[in-house]
This record gives sequence, C-alpha cells and structure tokens, in this order.
Amino acid sequence: MNNDLSGFHAFITGGSSGFGFEMAKTLLSHGATVAIAARGGEKLDNAYAALAEESPNVHALDMDVRKVDSVGAAADWIGKNWDRLDMLVNNAGIGMTKVNKGFPSKPDPFYEIEPEAFYNMVETNFIGYFLVARAFVPLMLRSGGGRMVNVSTGIRTMTARGQLPYGPARAAAEAMSVILSQELKELGVMVNVLLPGGASATGFMTAEERANARERGLLPANIMNEAILFLASDEAAGMTGERIIAKEFHEWYADWQQKRT
Repeated sequence: MNNDLSGFHAFITGGSSGFGFEMAKTLLSHGATVAIAARGGEKLDNAYAALAEESPNVHALDMDVRKVDSVGAAADWIGKNWDRLDMLVNNAGIGMTKVNKGFPSKPDPFYEIEPEAFYNMVETNFIGYFLVARAFVPLMLRSGGGRMVNVSTGIRTMTARGQLPYGPARAAAEAMSVILSQELKELGVMVNVLLPGGASATGFMTAEERANARERGLLPANIMNEAILFLASDEAAGMTGERIIAKEFHEWYADWQQKRT
C-alpha cells in the first residue's frame, strides 16, 4: 500500500474531536492536505492548533452540517483555495447523550424525547450527510472524480432499544450511501461506508465512560485510522459500495484481496 499522500486533499466533517480528528491526524502524517470542519469555537480552534503542530497542511473551517448556507460557504472556500478535492469524509454526528437524558444506563422512553432534539439529531446524522455530499461532490467532479467515506454504526445499533433516533438516522445515511455509490460510480466518485465496530471512546460517550474506556471495552478513537489510510490509497482506487468495519479491517482486507485475485 502506497502511504505517500502528497498532493492528496481531504475534507473531514466533525474534525474537531473523536474519529474525525484522528483520521485527519493520520492523513496529515502521510503528507495529505486536510481541512477539518466543525461548528466554530474553542474546540475547533484547539483541534486546529494541535494538528498544525504536526503539519502545516491543515485548515479549519467553521461549518454547521445542518445549514445549507454554512455548508455552501465551506464548499466555496475549498473550491477557491484548492485545485482539487480527492476525499470527502462525512463524519459529523451527535450521540444519544445529546437527546436522551437517561442514556445509556436507563434510556427515557421515546415519547419523552423532545421533538427539537429529535430533529437536531436527524439533521446532523443524516440530512447533514446529504447536504455536504450535495455541495462537495461537484468539487470532486471538477477534477475527474474522488472518494466519499460515510461514517456509520453497527446494524444492531440501528434498531436497538433506546437508540431512537440515532440508529434510524445512521441507517438512513447508510442506505443513502448505497444509492450514491450507484449514482456516482460512472462519474468517478467512489462511495464507501466506514464504521468502528463497537462503542468507542469519543464524545458520543459520557465523560465517566471515556475515563474508564479500557475497563468498559471501548474502542479507541483512532480505530478508523488504518482503514481511512487504505481508503485514501492508490490501492482503493475504483472501489465503491463497500462497508468496512474498522475493528475487523485486517480480516476484511484479506478477504477483499482474495476476491480480487
């Protein structure tokens, strides 16, 4: 696998922490130019500062995936400042702790969830993927194609008790990914799904859970790094419609290679 990503340009939503931050860090460490996007504030500023210590090729954009104008402004910046966009990573999302006060130990029943919180999660975890793809895919087409990676969750989580609306929102985003992989293949844009393979030590968990991540069996936030590096590599060129579980990446990769021979 060629890990030299010099000249490779990637845009990652939800890049101020968790999976997004770690994926940005690993792509930067291999020479890529990366823009991270998140709602503006100290968190985004701190993430940018930390990544800038590792590489001068990082940029930070204040963007709210729920807002058409905000997404459009970020796409305009990329279009004006970069001559190409090679990868879009739809990663921005919010977890159940933002919606259900009793989650995860004793989730409140669905009828006690505030509609505004329900809307916010669906807008962030599903509609946001659509809005970002809609705005950024044309930038890939301008240079002949690219790669979209949509972060998802486990099938079991999609329908598990207490996971409304997180599970259904991720299920919708994954279904959309399948459709996009079919629609965009002939245009040279490859669409694949990436998920951690279990509960992870990110902002989706409470501070107490993250503090005891190892004891609780939580996956580390950098669990996606090896897979995202592969998805950015020359080896993954032309690959579309795949669903990769990061925890099982080595097994998936061996099976994928066997199918190719």
